[in-house]
Amino acid sequence: MSKIIDITDKLNFEEKPIIKVKDVEIKANNDAVTMLKVIALFDNDGKGMSVKNILDIYNLLFDEENQQKIDSLKLSFEDFSTLVVNAAQAVINDNEEPEGETTTPATT
Repeated sequence: MSKIIDITDKLNFEEKPIIKVKDVEIKANNDAVTMLKVIALFDNDGKGMSVKNILDIYNLLFDEENQQKIDSLKLSFEDFSTLVVNAAQAVINDNEEPEGETTTPATT
């Protein structure tokens, strides 16, 4: 009989990343299938993100309850786009948006 290796205790099924805007906490979907779909929507030709892709990412990342929280913020289009794109990048990278400038490690 084959050996069974149970890795259940190493997986995280419960925690969803939380995006905070002012005092509003918004849970984002981070399951693998959703993340693959979100990654596919990022524009690779350098022309920027289309409105359709922003809306698609919004619908993939946030369930109805969390969409209502976002809608209640009454964000401008620019702020809405920033929220959706930055949230997607943070969830994909599994961390918060880095603050300040990025540094390049020195090599010798």
